[in-house]
Amino acid sequence: MVKSTAIAAGLAWIALAPDVRAQGHSGIPEIDTLPLRDWGGPDHPLSYPTTIGLSALVPGGGQIYGKHPVRGGFLIGLETLLAGLAIYSNAVDIPHWRDQADEALDEADLLFLRESLEPDSAATLEGLRRKQVAFARDRSRLATQQQDLANSQLAWAIGMHVYGMLDAAEIAWLSRHREIENRSVKRAMWYGLAFPGGGQLYNHRYGKFGMLWMTLGASVVSAWSRQEMVDVLKRRYDVALRENASGATELSEIKKDQTLFRKRRNQYFWGMALFYVYAVLDGMVDASLSDFDSPSKFAVVPGPDGSLALAWNIPF
Repeated sequence: MVKSTAIAAGLAWIALAPDVRAQGHSGIPEIDTLPLRDWGGPDHPLSYPTTIGLSALVPGGGQIYGKHPVRGGFLIGLETLLAGLAIYSNAVDIPHWRDQADEALDEADLLFLRESLEPDSAATLEGLRRKQVAFARDRSRLATQQQDLANSQLAWAIGMHVYGMLDAAEIAWLSRHREIENRSVKRAMWYGLAFPGGGQLYNHRYGKFGMLWMTLGASVVSAWSRQEMVDVLKRRYDVALRENASGATELSEIKKDQTLFRKRRNQYFWGMALFYVYAVLDGMVDASLSDFDSPSKFAVVPGPDGSLALAWNIPF
């Protein structure tokens, strides 16, 4: 009860200060004259084409040019790692396993021909042929699963590159716009609901907009790739079921893998929904914090019992 009274008193005190609220500042000269964004960064206006172009050519290039080397180094390291793993898998691992599968199938065809030519050794040759077919299936399974992983790695690397370009654009924008504009929480909310990342664009948070779409885009590709794996495993299960030689253990393993990839696909769908909601809330918070120093938004006020209370007013 005491805390509620103190908060109500704080809101009443805010309502009695329209002149300070209109200014959008604290009203204290010592605070209002402090430099904004005094944590480093460029000390002169940056060129948009140069900043974005460097980021497009080299991962993290725009960040390093804009005097954010830590952020640029992070982009260089992670993007290079993801792209390198995807390229290596597509160039080395996947072709190697597919070649092994093709060789095993060719050997199985030869053994099948020998069965008709050597009836006395048919039982032995059939056993060898089944081993070759099982080996080919195993290599094909490894290649398919590695392709699924490589698709996700490449999607995240491309998404991170686009994020780096938009983040560099934000660095250039901040170098040209030192003043913080007061923004509407309601407008940020509606923009965010109408379009994923709309609130971030409204707040000029291009880096966050790029990060959101990096996550959404890469999640879509990853979910599509997981669905491809579900379809492949379904076809493999149907083939194994038609072949009476397939045992219950193999069918159970295929079914288990199919359930696993279906679950991973669904997790990406849930993740996209959660990121969409997070983006709306993040845009609203950024809009609210655009006028952080104004008592119309935040204030520490004395309560009736002498205690302090934090008052936070968000108009809708």
